[in-house]
Amino acid sequence: MSDLSGGTPSSRVRPALIAALTGISFFLTLSFIFSPEASSDKPGPGVAPSSAPVASQELPENIRASRYDFRLSESDTFYHIMSVLNVPGPEIKEIIDLSRPVYDLKQLRKDSVLRAFTKDERLERIEYRFSDYETLIAERDDSGSFRAFKSELPHEIKETLVTGTIENSLFSDGLKAGADAQAMMELSDIFAWDIDFASDIRKGDTFKIVSQVLYVEGAPVRTGRVLGAEMTNGGRKYSAVYFEGRDGGSYYDADGRSLRRTLLKSPLRFRRITSYFSNGRFHPILRQYRPHHGIDYGAPSGTPVESAGSGRVVFAGWKNGYGNFIEIKHNNDYSTGYGHLSRIAKGIRKGAKVDQGDVIGNVGSTGLSTGPHLHYEVKLASRLINPLSIKAVPDRAVSKSESQRFAAVREDIERKLSGEMSVAVNPAPSNTPQGVARR
Repeated sequence: MSDLSGGTPSSRVRPALIAALTGISFFLTLSFIFSPEASSDKPGPGVAPSSAPVASQELPENIRASRYDFRLSESDTFYHIMSVLNVPGPEIKEIIDLSRPVYDLKQLRKDSVLRAFTKDERLERIEYRFSDYETLIAERDDSGSFRAFKSELPHEIKETLVTGTIENSLFSDGLKAGADAQAMMELSDIFAWDIDFASDIRKGDTFKIVSQVLYVEGAPVRTGRVLGAEMTNGGRKYSAVYFEGRDGGSYYDADGRSLRRTLLKSPLRFRRITSYFSNGRFHPILRQYRPHHGIDYGAPSGTPVESAGSGRVVFAGWKNGYGNFIEIKHNNDYSTGYGHLSRIAKGIRKGAKVDQGDVIGNVGSTGLSTGPHLHYEVKLASRLINPLSIKAVPDRAVSKSESQRFAAVREDIERKLSGEMSVAVNPAPSNTPQGVARR
């Protein structure tokens, strides 16, 4: 039986032996991390050189350099990473100052990669790709000082056409047709005042999208602005044209009326809910109208709920059978209510101003509820009305002075949507996009 009292010589030697082995292991680990043969696959600034030292593009071919690839975490800073490579503080500041006209190195992005080249333990060059086609390069010149410049990959923006028919879901069928996630999200945002994408999509509905797509080195990378779109939903056709007027850019119907309305068609936006469901469902959100009460949307707990319109919060808190409840008074005789919320968003309280599309809470099952769902109601002059019956008017229209220019833009988009004008078809961008431009 082991003696746990600590009184024997062997038991006193054992801790010392363990401490010695731990120290040796730690030393060997550090030696591996900072050796030129270490792997660069691990994340964070402790990673150092790539598996095989490579020659820097600007260094003499007969001089080999070690390359370090740092995959950045949210807490990493340029100063910290350079300190790992023993770069002096004044030199770090010099690089930051010289690089600022190209890119601010104080704004490094999480999960991006900073590449550094060293020779004889001295920093020679850094590379940081800050967009799909732009890279910041800072390197030493012959005098030993640094210079910074931007390198660009060949790129262009093309107009593309994607057409499709709904067989399973808007999202999956859009991707199958050659669109990317960004294009389908933009489509749902554009028609959010006319179509409830959470519950109204039907098999056989069709869509067409003309959009800008960024190509880098000949390959599609991501979708930018949607220039025009058509959506046929339940036999009814909706159209959209992007037009830059004196007051900025927006989407209009064929008659020049803005697609924006006082209230969204649904407080559960397609963009917000897609991550909660599989792509193979027509109606991930179950909608039921209850006369004289409002609409109940069956949805998973936690689904984000948006304010259907801009206005001020007149109530936010517990309201009997409604549980967590929010009421918003809009800039007209309309008010909207949202019940059974699992939580009320931070800052949403009586008197708070909200904009259309702001997330105000999350779907839950508080109050008198048999399961997670959102109770949504609309009042007109303090009287409950059917939210599905609202015929909200556009918030603006193309001015008469710009109507002729709008007509030319609309005709151009209509020809592209119909296939009469040649545009690239179904580019199938390779990356999940974040948009070249936003509305």
